[in-house]
Amino acid sequence: MSSEDGKPGLFTRMRRAISSSVNDAMDSISDPGQELALMLDDLGAEIKQAEADLKQAVVERKMMERKIAELDKKEQGWVARAEQAVKLGDETLARAALERKVEIGQERRDMQTGLVEQTKLVEDMGDHIATSKAKLKSLNLRRGTLMAQARAAKGGGSSAAGVGMAQTSRIDAIEDKIAQLEAFNDVHAETSQGRAEEARIDAELRKLEGSSELDDELAALKAKIAGERPKALNKGKD
Repeated sequence: MSSEDGKPGLFTRMRRAISSSVNDAMDSISDPGQELALMLDDLGAEIKQAEADLKQAVVERKMMERKIAELDKKEQGWVARAEQAVKLGDETLARAALERKVEIGQERRDMQTGLVEQTKLVEDMGDHIATSKAKLKSLNLRRGTLMAQARAAKGGGSSAAGVGMAQTSRIDAIEDKIAQLEAFNDVHAETSQGRAEEARIDAELRKLEGSSELDDELAALKAKIAGERPKALNKGKD
């Protein structure tokens, strides 16, 4: 639903559809009432497509949750391998296992950051769709009246012109609301990009600290296993 793939977003398309406005319909040679009805139908089709996009976004969020669970399991598995290597006295193997554990841990944290953003996207999409559906429902409830007003306005007369101006005002209000939602999307996208850049910088810093981190983890494993050995010896004496 973003414009990153070169396609206009939902609210851009909605605004363009509404921007055809009653005035455009009144100026057209065809039936202005029918033009307005088609505009509302197009808006309904856009909302249905947005609902399909929302379902796909929810599926992607669930896939990310499963991936995080798998990475967590893998991370714990490499910790166990490192402990076993220390028990066997193979510090090189233990360090290699810890390096793999750190890599998987970073991948898990990146995925968790993505999950937070995906969850926010799903929530935003749901809110925007609900707002759009409410707007469309309100317009559809007045569809017959709006069509009659558009036709009357095209017919001429001071009263018809007044009706046309009032209708245009209502459409403008809807346009303003959609513009606000679109602006919110833009701000959210910029914020997400900022977080991505921060995450990249953090990753680079973690690489610099990686060697020290591995040393600390290896030392912690040695201390843990050294503490377990006396207990095992005492148990054997019993």
